[in-house]
Amino acid sequence: MTEEEKKEFEDFLQWKKEKEKREKSTNQFEVQPVNFETKDETLNNIESDNVVKHQDTSSDPEPKTSNNGCIIFVGAIAVIFLLFLFMIGITSNKQSSTELVEDEEIAEVVDTITAPSSAIAEVSKKTWDFSISKDDMTDTKNIWAKITSENYISQEFPYEGYTYASITVRYMKKYGYDVIIEITKGQISGSEYRGTDYITARFDDGAPQKYHFNEASDGSSEIVFIRNKSDFIRRCKKAKDIKIDLPLYKGGRPVFTFHVDEPLVWRTE
Repeated sequence: MTEEEKKEFEDFLQWKKEKEKREKSTNQFEVQPVNFETKDETLNNIESDNVVKHQDTSSDPEPKTSNNGCIIFVGAIAVIFLLFLFMIGITSNKQSSTELVEDEEIAEVVDTITAPSSAIAEVSKKTWDFSISKDDMTDTKNIWAKITSENYISQEFPYEGYTYASITVRYMKKYGYDVIIEITKGQISGSEYRGTDYITARFDDGAPQKYHFNEASDGSSEIVFIRNKSDFIRRCKKAKDIKIDLPLYKGGRPVFTFHVDEPLVWRTE
């Protein structure tokens, strides 16, 4: 074989190798036929695997960290509830203690009221009300003893409203003793000419007594002075209940009642 034939043969072999190489490269990029049955089975296997995995995952117990969180939450709720009950108990005890103290204080006050001392009992007695003053001219004592009626009357205009009466025993050195009958409003009206210038007085259960009076020198119509003052004072020193009637202008003769727990005891101090 000549040199040219040998070279030509080598070129042929080289060309054949390159052709096989190109054919092999082309076969790699060709689309392979799809086997749909095989693909369906593969998909079914994948879905079944997923279902099994999902079931396994759902059946797995909760993570340990979740259980610990629930336990801590429930424990905190229980602690808060116990603290709440504890605070309620403290508040109830405080209220009970306060009520007990208040009840004891009220009981002490009630005991004080229901069991008064002798001084309180003495003040509660209804007696003649004394007032004493000094006469600047003579340096002697002026003494008044007064009681006010238990009841009142209502009069017509212009004296409407409550009208009370009072009895005053007065001592002044320049006048001596006097008995003064007075009303808070209105006019004590009596005529010596008509024989109506008197009051009627009853001491305790005794018989009614008639006492004539004099009008005040200054013309005051609410005041009159009993003439037989010695007898009137003597009876006041024995009686606890006194009733008098008074002749009032356009008011008839209403009766006023007086009560004291002790008869008149004259005082100079």
